[in-house]
Amino acid sequence: MSRRPGKSDTPPELRRKLRRLPDAPGVYLHKDAAGKVIYVGKALRLRARVRSYFQSAERDPKTEALIRRIRDFDYIVTADESGAFVLENQLIKEYRPRYNVNLKDDKQYPYIRISMQEPFPRVTIVRRIAGDGARYFGPYTNVAAMRESLKLALRVFRVRTCHLDLPEQTVPRACLDYQIGRCSAPCVDYDDRRSYGRKVRGLIHFLEGSDRRVRAELEREMDGHAAAMAFEKAAMVRDRLAMIEKTTNRMSRIGGLTESLDACAVARDGGQGCGVVLRIREGRILTAHHFLLEDRLESEPVDFLAHLLREYYGLAADIPARILVSHDLPDAELWRDWIAGRSGGAVSLSRPVRGARRDAVAMAEANAVFKLNERVVSDVLHDRRVAPGEGTSLQQALDLRNIPGTIECFDISTFQGRESVGSLVYFRDGAPLKARYRRFRIKRVQGVDDFAMMREVLDRYYARLVEKGQSPADLVMVDGGAGQLSVAREVLTRHGLHETELIGLAKREEEIHREDGRPPVRLARTHPGLKLLQRVRDEAHRFAITYHRLLRDQRTEGSLLDAIPGIGRAKKLALLHHFDSVNAIRAAGSAELGAVRGLNRSDVARILEFFAAREGGDRDA
Repeated sequence: MSRRPGKSDTPPELRRKLRRLPDAPGVYLHKDAAGKVIYVGKALRLRARVRSYFQSAERDPKTEALIRRIRDFDYIVTADESGAFVLENQLIKEYRPRYNVNLKDDKQYPYIRISMQEPFPRVTIVRRIAGDGARYFGPYTNVAAMRESLKLALRVFRVRTCHLDLPEQTVPRACLDYQIGRCSAPCVDYDDRRSYGRKVRGLIHFLEGSDRRVRAELEREMDGHAAAMAFEKAAMVRDRLAMIEKTTNRMSRIGGLTESLDACAVARDGGQGCGVVLRIREGRILTAHHFLLEDRLESEPVDFLAHLLREYYGLAADIPARILVSHDLPDAELWRDWIAGRSGGAVSLSRPVRGARRDAVAMAEANAVFKLNERVVSDVLHDRRVAPGEGTSLQQALDLRNIPGTIECFDISTFQGRESVGSLVYFRDGAPLKARYRRFRIKRVQGVDDFAMMREVLDRYYARLVEKGQSPADLVMVDGGAGQLSVAREVLTRHGLHETELIGLAKREEEIHREDGRPPVRLARTHPGLKLLQRVRDEAHRFAITYHRLLRDQRTEGSLLDAIPGIGRAKKLALLHHFDSVNAIRAAGSAELGAVRGLNRSDVARILEFFAAREGGDRDA
């Protein structure tokens, strides 16, 4: 243990500020020499609490490290302790101070959004909540589990995910989602507003965990179809009901628990911690959210729990009436009021000591310990922090509906309208998936028409894709600007793929073109999302050029250059690469020919003599 120096070591200007501190509730902010906030705390009496940092006392080394870095402080007086509590939460989330408990991986977690403000609501995945009248569920820390759950829900309830503004916008045919049973196609009047509304309500009940209500509604719908002798429709509802029952039967149950609640628990290992929130609905564990935490002061577990509540319920869109915690909170009443204010209803916050509720918290604690041990082992093995994904940063930068886990990109390569080709490359999780690469030889377009060639390539590819019942990538990209983007949207819509997200990347300015009249986006050169797009675009260009050169080489194998003595395949390709055509080589002089890599004086002389002889006269060298 070390001893803190006395008042004589405190700078005079800091001593003057300490004397002027009010004896009132509020929040204090400790700052380092650069003026950066390194710690935020609250106090019922600011004067006593802040002065205690600068008085002699025995402290542990980690707390001493904080105090040695304090060069200034600021404070904000509040009306009461409740105001200080709320303000402390806001400032910790804003500044992320070095010596407070913080998220180890500070990510924006996704939400499921249902646009209830629309006549025909749609489902999207977003990264933030907007006050737009939509219904939100989340945040989800396990994105893969969220996607699987949503995939099942869309198969059961068939709610749309497309970008169409219904009923104003219309399309000529139903999209691929309808064909594979994931949408009821209200866009082409296959479903009316009343029936579609029932599907949306069923989806909401499913995401809320109200499985009994979902089953009851599906059973009523099935009985109604059967009574109307619509046995085929009744069988379809029966199959959806079976999917729901199969899923709910796989969910873990807490014995003796039938209510809906959240169970929150933390585990700590030195300065590292993990918090887990189990969303339990009707006695079944619906989802488990985990947050990795770190703290340079190695605070008590209750401090980790406080930060878990701050992070999760500061973002949560679905808060139950009962919340269970693993540790007694000294400010339990303040936490309860704060969470209730965010939920809009009364909330109970307690630490159970026996029974089924205690079992629920014990399960959350076990999950927290498991996740923490998993992370500690991972850190030891890799000795690095995992960076946020490029796909996530790209979704945020371009305001995409979904994280682009898969991207497919199209490019066109041509020279003077000859041997024109198109390429498609496919990336999954930032890596090329070469089994999905495709190349196209342009067949329908004569001359140089980039838009027509792009239309042909897209039309041929997506016609086959729809025929096979396959889905496009999460994000489709074309090499080009607004013109290529317009062509691509036309083709996708014609094949019923109007929900597919689409962008264009223009080479010269690296502008990212978007749809719906939104202005192009120019990201910083170091932006991870731009680097991902550039990597995909450059691979598409490389693949197209490789195919173009292959065809050109095949064409030139039997060209006029083969007849020149001493000019083999390597020199012939060097000439074509430099001049691009035999006519240009024929017109070149000795100086231009001599600039071609790999040619010597004898080669230049042979080439000049060959063409001169063919033209029936001498040629000036």
